[in-house]
Amino acid sequence: MARIADCGSTWTKILDLESDLIEIIQTKELVKRADAFFEVATGHSGRIRCSKYKNELIALAEGGLRLVGEEDFSLMDVGGRDIKFVRFVGRKVDKLDWNLACGSTTGATVELLGGYYDIDFESLEPADKWINVTCGVFGMERVLEHISTGTTPEESVAMFLHGVVRNVYDFAGRPERLYLSGGFCDNHCFLRTIEKYCSVRALGRTVPLEGLKGEIT
Repeated sequence: MARIADCGSTWTKILDLESDLIEIIQTKELVKRADAFFEVATGHSGRIRCSKYKNELIALAEGGLRLVGEEDFSLMDVGGRDIKFVRFVGRKVDKLDWNLACGSTTGATVELLGGYYDIDFESLEPADKWINVTCGVFGMERVLEHISTGTTPEESVAMFLHGVVRNVYDFAGRPERLYLSGGFCDNHCFLRTIEKYCSVRALGRTVPLEGLKGEIT
């Protein structure tokens, strides 16, 4: 059974190449599994669980080229722990960037807030205002401050999410169109919020897996 995996900090995506089935599990569950070994892997938790390891930025870039046919485009992966950005000009890498372990631009802080306040991001309305999220922890403090003065948890979290969106958009260099990879592709409120700034096309959570396929011979 040939399998490849993107073993992220919070979520792991596994592709069975024979059945073409994709399994998405929490990484905390992955480390408990006896079968957690793959032909090729990427991600923070994949290095010791594979026969061949591929750098995350390279996997993202090659996956983007497989999925996007344009000559020039920008691709951003927003993960739980970090964000990764690739810009292509003439289908050649023009810029690579990686923001590691900062909750001001990543998904983990949003997941924590959403879980704590039982937020449904599918129905959550985007906020016109935003919280300046210069730090994930300080940003959460601002959410608590807004709630303590009468703002609803839903609106406060939407304002925090808007702040994250602004950080992501700035990190990408404020493009007119942005291709998005990662868990936020499933966050309706995030997508509607970033559309205030640019056109966005969600590629889903498995773009790095596409970049691993070429390693299987």
